[in-house]
Amino acid sequence: MDGEAVAVDDDGDPLPFQEILKRFRRKHDVAQMREEVRVELNAFDCLHADGEDLLDEPFRERHERLRAVVADESAVSEILVTDDADEIAQFEEDALEAGHEGIMLKDPDAAYTPGDRGKHWLKRKPDVETLDLVVTGAEWGEGRRASFFGTFMLSARDADAGEYATIGKVATGITDEELANLTERLEPHVRSEDGQTVDFEPAVVFEVGYEEKFSPRRPTSRGTRSGSRGSSPSARTSPRRTPTPSSASSASPSSRADGGALNTPAVQRSV
Repeated sequence: MDGEAVAVDDDGDPLPFQEILKRFRRKHDVAQMREEVRVELNAFDCLHADGEDLLDEPFRERHERLRAVVADESAVSEILVTDDADEIAQFEEDALEAGHEGIMLKDPDAAYTPGDRGKHWLKRKPDVETLDLVVTGAEWGEGRRASFFGTFMLSARDADAGEYATIGKVATGITDEELANLTERLEPHVRSEDGQTVDFEPAVVFEVGYEEKFSPRRPTSRGTRSGSRGSSPSARTSPRRTPTPSSASSASPSSRADGGALNTPAVQRSV
């Protein structure tokens, strides 16, 4: 089968992906965490059954086989076959309200291609939201990036406390050239260093994309803020600037929702 384990709450509603991560690679309190973070199977597809390879069978037939081999109907993802855009939009809205991250649109006549969605699967989920966050710290990189700042600590200003509250770190999606430019831009604002860790005065602002407000500790790099929005980081410094995050609505929780169709569009989500 193709599917995943999803963390759920007491009502069976999906929880953000970060919840299930609490059960990964644990050495201590394994039994306790198993009780605290309950998981359920969400089966999307059937690839092999009763000695028969189904990879080349159309999706609609594989899903029927899936229902036949999984005794618990609630563990099988829901599917809607339609070419009505309004029905698909309503299906997506219902999935988001239930706590899923979105839907998958699938060609109901397509074969299964392991490791490659191709043009037969399209994911639909809300756009990434952004925040303006100030860089208050960093860690030196390793290997070929040892001379660059490689991980950046991001903070938002707490107006009531008059200080910066740490939101999380960002370390991916930045090229070596961009890291070199950021290092040059940030070095004049270093306040202190302790081994690999560096503390900055608040001067450089990153525009950071995120998908959930539930766990702001896992932001994703969208590039530092410049005069206009662009995909490549180009930091804007403003010494003594007091940045505050822009308001942003949250995207849906990150449990996976499966879905859909492309020829005679079908929509499928995980329950």
